[in-house]
Amino acid sequence: MHILSHKRASFLGKQHGFTIVELIVVIVLLSIISLVTVGFITSTMQGYADLTRRDQLSSAVRVAVERMAREIRNALPNSIRVDGAGQCIEFIPSLAASRYLSIPISASSSFPSVPFAVEPPIGRIAVYPIDTNTADEPARPAGENPIYDLDSLSIISPLMSASSALESASGTVDVLLTGTHRFPAESPSKRYFIVDEPVSFCIVGTDLYRFQGAEGSSYTFANSQPDGVTLFANLSEPQEALLASDIVTPGDSSPFKYSEATLLRNGIVLFDLFVQDQDLSVSDPTQESIRVQFEVQVKNVP
Repeated sequence: MHILSHKRASFLGKQHGFTIVELIVVIVLLSIISLVTVGFITSTMQGYADLTRRDQLSSAVRVAVERMAREIRNALPNSIRVDGAGQCIEFIPSLAASRYLSIPISASSSFPSVPFAVEPPIGRIAVYPIDTNTADEPARPAGENPIYDLDSLSIISPLMSASSALESASGTVDVLLTGTHRFPAESPSKRYFIVDEPVSFCIVGTDLYRFQGAEGSSYTFANSQPDGVTLFANLSEPQEALLASDIVTPGDSSPFKYSEATLLRNGIVLFDLFVQDQDLSVSDPTQESIRVQFEVQVKNVP
């Protein structure tokens, strides 16, 4: 018993705590681990905040681009035009299409048509919309636009009469016009379109607007394409609608571009929009631009 007690006392006498060096090493290691962990969490949170900010910045523009693309895909063939600065794109919306039996090459206020299965909207009649810059018709003065110039010899007729009955189960229907008209040429496929007033998408300052033409208003069919500043100054709701904000235009870029159709492809509209938060200063490190590019193929079969 005496020997066992002596050994236990000897064992207990050899126990000791951490040294100062060991404690310092542990503190340094824990500090390094903490710094790495905090840095990782901070960078992750900053990345999420940046992603959220960029998504909010571009979401409105993406919605606007989708809307513009849907409308332009239904534009009257060959009616798309972009102004010289690339700030405005204008087109004529196509509401419906069908085939005629004969059209008035000499002045008339009606023509027979294949009926529609569903009653279409009332608008104007467009036949064989080609050659948007010059006209082959000798009677038309040089420099006039045969699509956007509305006269007695234009591609687009006066308004349809509301009494036109375009829906029928069989046979033919008569398309009635509010005035006499003669079209410059027949369509090889005997196709005609019902069209609405012109529409423009324009960058005004840092805002993207949609402008809708209306009969008798300051914005309707015209030989010269109107610019966004003029439309913004003369129109109000519902003809004027804001689609997106925070749009910037670098000096070497145009928001809208149009490549005319060739024998190998359809016409192509390019949206090239830069988005930048206008509430931030240029010196703010979070200031950045997001570029949204989108191509739209447009139908060119008149």
